[in-house]
This record gives sequence, structure tokens and C-alpha cells, in this order.
Amino acid sequence: MKRILLICCIAVNMIFTTSAMAEENSSFVDDSIRDISIIAGTGAAGAVLGLSTLSFVEEPSDHLKNIVVGGAIGIILGVGIVAYGQANKSKGLYENAALDLKDFSTGERKVWHMAKRKEVSRQLGVNQPSFTYSFKF
Repeated sequence: MKRILLICCIAVNMIFTTSAMAEENSSFVDDSIRDISIIAGTGAAGAVLGLSTLSFVEEPSDHLKNIVVGGAIGIILGVGIVAYGQANKSKGLYENAALDLKDFSTGERKVWHMAKRKEVSRQLGVNQPSFTYSFKF
């Protein structure tokens, strides 16, 4: 029991330490460590909840799988939290882009991409392809 309590304290400490030190413009490694800490913390919390169910059964040794199931559910929940956070971070990057997306219709995007492709081809010294394609419906 002491080991499990120690593991939970270490997990909680890792979660709060990384979140307290997090900055708005943190690096990829810092974001990865924070994400892993979230997943490990929710997994440990799920395992503790699974462990707490053993006190309600007559033969706890027959229900040790509750610990594993609780940990697995916690890990799944942690992955969902991390995925949701990453999706919202990407959404914010798109919304704060320098381009005015309201006036960036499909035709304007095509012209912008063609200009960028020509610019990169010129910089690399690569000839433009002799064919192009387009889809019309």
C-alpha cells in the first residue's frame, strides 16, 4: 500500500511541477513531457480508483484486475485530454494566422499556392512541371 501511495505522490508531483513550469511558448520537449505527465497521472489515478474498489468485495485477490482496468481507463482518458488540448492548440494557430481567412476563397488559395510554388522552384533552380491538373465539378 505504501508503494502505491508513493507512486501516486510522485505522479502528482510530476504533473504539478511540469504544469507550473510551463510557459506559453514552450518547446516541443516540454510539451511532450507535460503530455506524458498528464497521461501517467490519469493512469495512476485510475489505478488508485480501481484499487479502492477492492475494499468492497469479499475476496480482493480475485478482483485484482480492477487495478489494471482502472489504470487502462485512466490512460485512455489522459490520451483524450492530450488530444483535445493539441487540437485546440492547432485551432488557435490557424485562427491567429496572418492571413485574413474570410477573404481567402478557393480561387485565391490556388493562386497563392501557385505563386509560392513558382517562388520555391525559382529559389531551388527547378523547372516547372510540363503538365498541371485541375478538377471541376
